[in-house]
Amino acid sequence: MKRQQKIDDILSSFDGIQRANARPFMYTRVMAKFQKEENNVWSRVSAFVARPIVALAMLIVVLAINYFIIKNDDAALDNNTVTTVSSFNSATDLLQSDNFISAVNNYESTSK
Repeated sequence: MKRQQKIDDILSSFDGIQRANARPFMYTRVMAKFQKEENNVWSRVSAFVARPIVALAMLIVVLAINYFIIKNDDAALDNNTVTTVSSFNSATDLLQSDNFISAVNNYESTSK
């Protein structure tokens, strides 16, 4: 019985509750602050960049630049590989590097 009385007291405490009311014109003041936009350079630039067509155009430009850089890099790598392989005259030239030959020459000149 004591438990039921406690539950009834809690439920009856909600009887006098009313919705909270804001001061008059509060909504219009808040909305006026939201609508009042600072008119500086950054707000204009961000408004321009935030347009979907501008964002899409910038994405396409970035992807095109990446594509051309990758393609040109691959072409330069292929040309460099062909030049490097064709510059060797024999199998020994291919196996021996200039650093190894320089090291041997330096060793012979210092050991005398």
